[in-house]
Formats: sequence, C-alpha cells, structure tokens
Amino acid sequence: MVANARSRPRPVPQQRSQRTHLATRHRSDAHLAGPTPSYPARARSPARPTHLEATVSERLTREQAARLLQVTLPCADGQLKRAYRRLARQHHPDRGGDVRVFHELQAAFERLAEEDVTRPVVTRGRPSRAPASAPRTASRSELAAIDLDLAIPDRPTPLRASLVASALARPHPAALHPLRAVSRSPGTRLNRAAAILAADLTSTVHIGAASDDRGRQVVAIEVTAAARRGRRALDAVALEGEWIRHRRTSTVQLSSSLEPGPDRARTAVATTMRLVRLLEAASWPLEQWLLAPPAANGQPRA
Repeated sequence: MVANARSRPRPVPQQRSQRTHLATRHRSDAHLAGPTPSYPARARSPARPTHLEATVSERLTREQAARLLQVTLPCADGQLKRAYRRLARQHHPDRGGDVRVFHELQAAFERLAEEDVTRPVVTRGRPSRAPASAPRTASRSELAAIDLDLAIPDRPTPLRASLVASALARPHPAALHPLRAVSRSPGTRLNRAAAILAADLTSTVHIGAASDDRGRQVVAIEVTAAARRGRRALDAVALEGEWIRHRRTSTVQLSSSLEPGPDRARTAVATTMRLVRLLEAASWPLEQWLLAPPAANGQPRA
C-alpha cells in the first residue's frame, strides 16, 4: 500500500501561483515601459602600477639596463645586439616567454642604444650644403702650437694635431701628402683595434688632393661613419659653414674642401684644424682615431 501511494502521480496544478504570475506581469510591464534607467558606476580607486609599468615608465639607468641585458659597460654595438637578440628569443611571448620580461628587455635595449645626449631631429632629404666659400687659413697661434717635424710611425697610432699636420706636410707631388685614419665610433674601446676590424665596422678619415666641380685642385677631407653610433654623431653635428653632409643607406659622410695655398705648412695646419673642429663638435676627438700605416693611406674620391 505504501509503495502504491508513493508511485501515484501527483496532480498538475491548472493555474500558476500568484508569485509566478506577478513576476511575469512585472517583466512585461518593464518591457513596455522602455529600458531601465542606468546609474553611474562607483568610481574605482586607481590601481597600483604593476612592476612592468613602473619599470618601463620610470627611466632606466644605463647600469640597470646593462644588468637586464647581462652586459658590461661600455658595450660595443655588436655585443649589445647579440645579447638583446639572445634574450629576446628566449623570452618572446610567441615561444611561451614572459611578456613582462620581454618588454623590460626592449626598454633596456633602447636605453643602451640611444646616445647620452639628446640629438636634434634631422630632416631626411637632400645633402646639407655649406656656403660655397668657406676659406680659412691657419693663424699664427695655430702654426706655433703645432709641431710639423714629427716622425710618422709605420704602425697604427692614435692621432693628435701635430701628427696629422706632420703627415700632411710630408713631401708629395700634390698639395698635401694623402692621409687615412680609422676609428670604430665615439667613445668605444674598439677604437684601439679599428685598424684590424672589417671595413663595414669602421669609420674613416681621408685627406688628399682632389678636383672640385670647376676642375680646380683642392684639398679634400672626407669623414665617413658606418657604425650606428658614428652615423648618429655625424648626423647631429653642426656643419658650421664648412662641410657637406651626405646620407646613404649604410653610411653618413661629411666632406669639405680647402683651396691650397702657396705655403705647404699653412695648408697642412689649416686642414688639420678644420678636421679637429669637426671631430670635437661630434664628441669624437682625434685621440679616438688611428693613423693608418703609410702603405695603406689612400686618397679621397674626387
């Protein structure tokens, strides 16, 4: 009897309960009355910056950036690139790396790759030209301050003004003896080994006889930078009415010419001082350049 009573089907109510009916009616009324008015959400307190935001937004010091990239300062461009690429591949998000670490590496690379001083924005376009006439002869004080009788070494030697002038003033059929010097880039220790680096890793100074666009014999000076830091230095320096800037795909070159005078010593000193002023303005002084051996000295292109 108990089992039969439990298995008996319960009667289905014919009408909905009052609660269900009221809820349905309220929903219908709300639909006809239009959308429910919205109320402004409560203002949330600003979230604390994450470690990533703090690292990227706050300017890294060069020492912090070097630690992130696992390099020591000063760091050559090639060493910096290799360290960044190795770590970027290791921590790239597409390979399951940490996004935060990846962005920190990017910020560190940008910090070390930039110059220590803010350089002006240079508009790309036609070569920057100096005024047509920019002659300048050596003054008496400049002549007195420079020794023109130095012996020219047969091995790569750091430049100084007297060495450059002495090398230019040597006997030669042209107005001045040709000279070639090499460097890596401003401020790097690799400048001491610039003479044995590949050509595409070095910057050069060429001084020698050439012909201008009127066919006149002149003394031509060419400073060509291939490394990125060197290109930036030449790109930012003021021309001061004496130089022409040429921007190419992988190099930046500054060229200047002087009309040789009858006094070979004065011409050598005037040429030397023009080069000195340019390199000082570029924060790339003579001491960071090596005089190439005489057998390797060449002549600038006409």
